[in-house]
Amino acid sequence: MARGLREPAEWRRWAAAPCVPAGELALDLSHVPAMARRRLGRLAKMAVLVADDVLQHAAPRTYLPVVWASRYGDSEKSLALLRAQAAGEPLSPTTFGLSVHNGVGAQHSILRGMLANAICVASSGSAPEAGVVEALALLGDGAPEVMLVCYDEPLENEYAQLSESPAAEFAWAILLMPKTVGLPTFALSASNDATEADEADEAPALPHGLRVLQFLLDAARAGLIQPRPEGGAWVWERLRHA
Repeated sequence: MARGLREPAEWRRWAAAPCVPAGELALDLSHVPAMARRRLGRLAKMAVLVADDVLQHAAPRTYLPVVWASRYGDSEKSLALLRAQAAGEPLSPTTFGLSVHNGVGAQHSILRGMLANAICVASSGSAPEAGVVEALALLGDGAPEVMLVCYDEPLENEYAQLSESPAAEFAWAILLMPKTVGLPTFALSASNDATEADEADEAPALPHGLRVLQFLLDAARAGLIQPRPEGGAWVWERLRHA
């Protein structure tokens, strides 16, 4: 989900002509108990919503491993703590507990009674790729499927200069499983070849996480090349069935 985008049909239309999302941010968490809802920041609410959407298609969900991938986690709470500390104000233990990077995944696991691995990764400009790598490790350990939740938002005010450009609030979730005939399939590889990064698409101005989502949604798109912060590139390829 993102500003102005919530339903699958809206996202499919967006993937055909991608742009930075704009409009209303519809955060309907009426299905979440009020006390738990108050503990969730804006980004956490977005992540929980898309995770719950995907859980409807996973069985059994109690033992479904989940990988939570973002650049900064629930930065709204972390930055509020830093401002309070700078002002000499007392820090809230509850806010601190919810600000850590695994706070969103922990809250969702408790809400849904999930008992399997909940792994949180932060990898700067490579959050979706880091999430897929962790998911592949879980599949290699025998999990029949893994949910990947990718979420992000712009940093606020004095921290905005450190944020990805362009930036946008978004959250999406997918189920990953080993290659299965009849289902969409992709391959992800890391190349150390410096020339790969030079071949990266002249893509529309989108946050990286949304570029990856656009690739996943657009069946006509054969691949995506994303420069890696440490050099080389991530190479996404859509695999066609014979």
